[in-house]
Amino acid sequence: MRQIARLTAALLRAYLRDRIALFFSLIVPLMLMVIFGYLNLGEFGRVSLAIDDQAKNSASDQLTTILKGIDTLDVTESSTDAALTKLRRTELDMLVVIPADFAIAPARPGQTVPQVTVYGDDARPQQVAVGRQIIASVIDRISFAVTQTAPVVGVKDESVQGVRLRYVDFLVPGILGVNIMQLAVFSVAFALVADKQRGVLRRIMATPVRIANLLTAHVITRLFIATGQVAVLLIVALVLFNVTIVGGLGPLVVVALLGTLLFLTIGFALAGWAQTENQVPAIAQLITLPQFFFSGVFFSKNAAPEVIRPITNLLPLTFLNDALREISVQGASLWDVRTQIAGLIVWIGLGFLLAVRLFRFERF
Repeated sequence: MRQIARLTAALLRAYLRDRIALFFSLIVPLMLMVIFGYLNLGEFGRVSLAIDDQAKNSASDQLTTILKGIDTLDVTESSTDAALTKLRRTELDMLVVIPADFAIAPARPGQTVPQVTVYGDDARPQQVAVGRQIIASVIDRISFAVTQTAPVVGVKDESVQGVRLRYVDFLVPGILGVNIMQLAVFSVAFALVADKQRGVLRRIMATPVRIANLLTAHVITRLFIATGQVAVLLIVALVLFNVTIVGGLGPLVVVALLGTLLFLTIGFALAGWAQTENQVPAIAQLITLPQFFFSGVFFSKNAAPEVIRPITNLLPLTFLNDALREISVQGASLWDVRTQIAGLIVWIGLGFLLAVRLFRFERF
């Protein structure tokens, strides 16, 4: 343990003295968060609308087709229970429930018209207002085509209490996740490959230093650095953007450290594979860039083409970002994100096996 502590202290001192490494590992993610936070992207786009068609007839098909043809609406079909869950999580703006007795025809005397129920997320008032106006306009147009006067379909408005999610609230967990990935993969790979090229690792092997202690010291060093970076980013988010970590800092840090371990194993595997420092950026970018764009860093992972979502949903950064975002925004506990944690653990196991296979000291 004494040897591990000394090695860890030496590695930390070397890292803190490297101003360029400090700049790129801390200032760059801070710049990204501040720039995108102030840009406030994603404030208003298309209105996401789910339809629960309980009638399944030609009239309901006509209404659904008209709504799907409106560019402002992003329409999907869903059950009421599933859609209401998404509304409460602010993953959906509106829900339209078409009743089983839905019909587009003049009502007989004394007969009530079928009533469409429209649920709106009160945390997204702008989107809901636009959506309600569009739906009312469509129903008025349908009614006028049938009766020229009276509406043939009624509308009942309901509100759902959703999570008041700003873009910066969505952004912060993604910045944390991508920063953890970049730190773990690039710092370990560059440091070890540089030591390999300079013959440092070969000299260390000739000393009483145990290889396991050296690797443990590298892991502990990166965990310390990751904890410090997460702390700085969170302080900036809390002070500058008034972000609230709904689920608490404890679960967030636990998941962040799990993510760091995961990407450290990938960094060790990359260090064993790459023969020169020039190879590290190319290989590392091949690993990290797809996750940067498809794992929900700056925008929802659902923005990816539907055909590749089964793959992007299994990426290690996707598991990490989903868990961080659930804790930060939705107030989830560690048990609530057990599926994402299980995914991280599986990737840690795969990364460890790959690192053991590729990282061979006898090659140095």
